[in-house]
Amino acid sequence: MNKLKLSIASLLLLIGLAHLQGQQIDPSFFEALKPRNIGPAGMSGRVTAIDAVVADPNIIYIGTAAGGVWKSTNGGLSFTPIFDQEKVSSIGAVAINQQNPQEIWAGTGEGNPRNSVSSGYGI
Repeated sequence: MNKLKLSIASLLLLIGLAHLQGQQIDPSFFEALKPRNIGPAGMSGRVTAIDAVVADPNIIYIGTAAGGVWKSTNGGLSFTPIFDQEKVSSIGAVAINQQNPQEIWAGTGEGNPRNSVSSGYGI
């Protein structure tokens, strides 16, 4: 029985060592990468809802905890606010009518409220 346990332990050790000898990554590959902003970054800018146009996945709408609704037309590389004129900025749901992608539904009020959130005001 001890020989079996020792054999299993040896096998697991060899597997672990083989894993450590896996693919090597050249650090110079990452030298050209630069950080970038990819959406709303203000206080309470947590994304709480997201939907995309099926026929054109580059069009994405996101709802934020207290920052309204944002739209991207370039697959999420940049976003533009589209809900600034409304009475409420807390969004809990976003849905696109896929038959008419110009029709966007926003459910206001965040489902996971925190200390920096405002309440909803309907759809």
